[in-house]
Order: sequence, then structure tokens, then C-alpha cells
Amino acid sequence: MKKYWLVPLLCLLLFPSLAYASPYAPLANFAAVRQNAQCQLTTLHESLLKNWTPPADFFLVPAYPQAKLASAFTSGMANIKGKDYKTFPSAMLLSTDSPEAIMTFYKNTLGRGWHQTEDHGITFIYRMPRPVSSGEALTQQLMSRPGYTPHIAIDTDLKPCDQHLVAGATTRITVVAAPR
Repeated sequence: MKKYWLVPLLCLLLFPSLAYASPYAPLANFAAVRQNAQCQLTTLHESLLKNWTPPADFFLVPAYPQAKLASAFTSGMANIKGKDYKTFPSAMLLSTDSPEAIMTFYKNTLGRGWHQTEDHGITFIYRMPRPVSSGEALTQQLMSRPGYTPHIAIDTDLKPCDQHLVAGATTRITVVAAPR
């Protein structure tokens, strides 16, 4: 006798845990930006998060503790205001912590094979077999093959809309990495 009852049982056991898995990081508060006409792009990010929010442990790179998730993309295509864009696994988080505290966390967490460089006021932690010669060389690599090099970009060039998302935010953390 075939055990057809096993499939529904497995679905019942697996899918609720997948559907209710904790997110990659807590979502930022979009209520304040919805009220602000200058933050249209930020509210667009909220609608993208409603379609897909990374589940816990989605990225090879952990979310920085207490950071808030402001946007996230999976691999594929995104239609933004009628235009199609290729996307790759990435997340943008905002934190009230200093870049130095964030760097310390990632240096202690990531392990071997991750290197650090700076370019145009952005600190990059990236995974490659060996370090690149300069921040400019890394930027060229990242721009020529988007999504190919796992990296974390840490910067402090926040906009007023970022401040509306996370009160007191001082640092943006952009994670670009393949799923686990």
C-alpha cells in the first residue's frame, strides 16, 4: 500500500516552519517615510520587502546585531517604476552603531579569506583568495561583475530618509553575498 498520507504530513511539518522563519534582520520602521514625499524610493523598498524578506541565515554573511533591514533583493529581476533591473542577493541595513564597532563585529565573525579596503569613503570587507591592490581596484571589480564578489560595504553617507527609517542611524551596511 502506497503511503500518500506522508506527503501532506511532511508539508504540514515543513511549510509552517519555513513560512514563519525569523527574518534576516528586523525591518526598519517605514511609517515615517510613507508620510514624506521625498522618500518615494524608500517606500518602494518597503514594497519590495513585503514581496521578499530574507529568512534567517539566508546570507553567508550574518546581519549586524540590532541593525534594521531597509531593503533586500534576491537573484532575478525587479521591475521598478516600469523598468526591469537585474538583481542579486543583497541587503541594506541601517545601524546606530559606529563603523568601527561594525568592522570589529565582522572581523571577529567572518574568519579567514575576508579582506578589508576603502574607496570613496566606503569601507569594504570582501571575500577573495587574496587582497586586491587598492580600494579602487576592488570597486572596479565590483562594478564590472556585480554580485560576483561577496562583500560588505560600510558607509556613513546617510540621507534624511534613512534617518526617518531608523532614528539615530549613523551607518549603512550593504551586504552582497550568495545565499548559504
